[in-house]
Amino acid sequence: MTKNIIIKAKIPYSRIDIFINESIKDISRTKIEKLIKNNKVKLNNNITDKKNRGIQIGDVVEIELPEIEKKSYYPSFKLKKLFEDNYLLIIDKPSGISVHPGAGIHKETILDVFRYYYPEINGIKNKERPGIIHRIDKDTSGILLLAKHEITMKQMQNKFKKREIKKSYFALVSGKMRFKNGTINTPIARDHRKRNKFKVSQNENIENSRDSVTEYSVIYEFENFSFVKVFPHTGRTHQIRVHFSSLGNPILGDKIYGNPKSFKRLALHAYSIKFHHPIHGNLITSYSPLPEIFRKYIQEEFLK
Repeated sequence: MTKNIIIKAKIPYSRIDIFINESIKDISRTKIEKLIKNNKVKLNNNITDKKNRGIQIGDVVEIELPEIEKKSYYPSFKLKKLFEDNYLLIIDKPSGISVHPGAGIHKETILDVFRYYYPEINGIKNKERPGIIHRIDKDTSGILLLAKHEITMKQMQNKFKKREIKKSYFALVSGKMRFKNGTINTPIARDHRKRNKFKVSQNENIENSRDSVTEYSVIYEFENFSFVKVFPHTGRTHQIRVHFSSLGNPILGDKIYGNPKSFKRLALHAYSIKFHHPIHGNLITSYSPLPEIFRKYIQEEFLK
């Protein structure tokens, strides 16, 4: 079963795929490209096979869409896009939302929303975490990189392994740092007494410990906390949280490694990401603005 949607252009557009994307809700550019390629799009009653064809005022576009079955799930939020092309999507992840389902009761995740708006990721072989290139903690906000296709996902994961992707974070940490700049180079291992917790394993013979390196620079010191920029060189689970806690400067609001009452949420934000695109090689740099809750907290300290 199919249905035809007819749209008349009220303003000119440089590309027909952009026109369709902005005219029809919940349809991705990738899906539009496939419809055009499969001769499912007409421009003024003529089939068009070029996604970059221009649109003029008064042009009529007809799209033949397959009937979509009613879905029992509808996302409670939309993905906040920072960058998108046919291969990758960079979003601004909110705090309190897991990247993908874990053990226990299933709650809405970024992957659920990603699947809904980009059903093509179901073609990726990894059925549990399709398109998930890397992860950030549930309570961490900011930059998250997603892949739309199998090849892109593998290429980007390989870049992470080779440490070709540069990331930075902002954090509010307890107290004043001993040094204004530094590198924390201590291995991390899972704490066998508490399975959801990790610990530094320096000078200890802990099985399965992994090298972990975190560089930091203090931006500003306040009476009871410091505003810090962080540059992780490795991507271990809870790495930044464990490293700062090991120095006696846990991240504010950390429920596992610090004082959960010191801030309304985990005061850790993934600020930027930089890498060369896996397909065309262009340098991609994306930023996520510091959340308002951070800005207000810092501003209040300045006004004291």
